[in-house]
Amino acid sequence: MLKSIWLSTLIGILLTSSGNPYPWLDGYDSKQNVEQQIDTPKGYIRTSLDPTSFAHWLRNLPMKPANTKVKLYDGTERWDQASQVGVIDLDFIGKNLQQCIDVIIRLRAEYLRSVGNADDIRFSYTCCKEKIAWTKWKNGWRTKIVKRNNRDTFEWIKRAEYDDSRKNFLDYLYHIMMYAGTSSLSENMKKIDPCDVQIGDAYIQGGAPGYGHGVIIVDMAISPRTGEKIMLLGQSYNPAENFNILKSNSDLSPWFRVWFDEKLETPHWSFTNQHARRF
Repeated sequence: MLKSIWLSTLIGILLTSSGNPYPWLDGYDSKQNVEQQIDTPKGYIRTSLDPTSFAHWLRNLPMKPANTKVKLYDGTERWDQASQVGVIDLDFIGKNLQQCIDVIIRLRAEYLRSVGNADDIRFSYTCCKEKIAWTKWKNGWRTKIVKRNNRDTFEWIKRAEYDDSRKNFLDYLYHIMMYAGTSSLSENMKKIDPCDVQIGDAYIQGGAPGYGHGVIIVDMAISPRTGEKIMLLGQSYNPAENFNILKSNSDLSPWFRVWFDEKLETPHWSFTNQHARRF
C-alpha cells in the first residue's frame, strides 16, 4: 500500500517537473490550486486519483488569490459576485468567445496536449458531425465554412506548413470555439450514468446557438461513513467570464451533492441527470 502511494506521488512529481502542465502561466505554484485552496466539508475526503489523469490535472488547476472578483472578457466585473468560491487563473482566448462550452473544450485540449496526447484533440462544429482534429490543423489544413443543400458545412483546404507551436494551437482552439456550441459538445461527449460521474465529466444542456449551458466537475470528495459523493463545479458564462468555481445552495457549499433529486441547481442554471456527459 505504501509502495503504491509512493509510486503515485513520484509519478505526479515527474509529470509536473517534465514541464509546466498549465502552459498559459509563466510558473505554477502548487500551493495555490483547487485542492489547496478549497477545503472539503467535515467528514469528507477527496477521492483518490491517477496523477496523470484529467481529473488530477483539474484538481490542481491554479487559482487566483482568495476574494478575486469574476471579470468579463473586457475587464468589467460580473454583475453577480456572490455565486463563486474562487477564480481559476486562466486567460481568455478571443474576446467574448471563451464562454461556457468553450472553456470546457479548452481545458480538455490543454490537458491532452500537456500530457503528450495531442493526437486525441478533436471537436465538432455545431453545423457538422465530422470532428476537426488538431493533428490535421497542425499539418497545415484549415476549414472553410460552405453551404451545401442550404445547410452550413465545411471543407478542408491546405493553407500552411506543419506548425506544432503553441500559437498555432491557440489559433486552432479559437476556431473551434468560434463554431462549436452546447449541442455539438454534448454530442461529442458520451451520455453517462449520473450516479457514476467523475472529475472531468460535465453537465451540458445542448441547444441552438446562443442557448444552453455547461459546467464541468473539477473535484470530488466522498464520505467514508455514508459513501455520499460531492463535487465542485466550474463554469464560464455568456458574456465570457473568468472560469470560476461555483457555490451551491446546500449546507456543504461550495460543494454540490452528486445524488440530487430532479434538478441540479447551480447559481445560474438548472440541469437534470439527463445532461451528464463524459469525454
